Amino acid sequence: MLDVMARLRPIGEAFRSKEFDQCLASLRELWAEIPESKAEVPNAYLILEYAVAIAFKLGDLDEAKAWSDLAPQFMEKRQDVGEIEFLMGKVAFERGEFDSARKKFLDANRKSKGRAFQGENPEYRRLLR
Repeated sequence: MLDVMARLRPIGEAFRSKEFDQCLASLRELWAEIPESKAEVPNAYLILEYAVAIAFKLGDLDEAKAWSDLAPQFMEKRQDVGEIEFLMGKVAFERGEFDSARKKFLDANRKSKGRAFQGENPEYRRLLR
């Protein structure tokens, strides 16, 4: 079985070196190598989180949305603590889609009991008020 964590390590190194375009290219290749159902592959969800973070660094909100749109396929396999909704909410927020972001953040807040917002942009939590 594909060891996602081992494959993410060099991508993390490239990220620290600010080689963001290379990171995204490597993530796309890695994602393509994962067989269906991707949600069955341990740690495959992390590819989405990495890709969204890198797309944010590049200011490519369409790329971030494309990756976050893949997240719902992991809902059944992951512990339901709101991380998927939070990821999707962050992308919606950054794209200026505040109604959608608010709905996702409300779900994430409820499921995570507020933990999803710890250490994150305080504007995300303000949207809940």
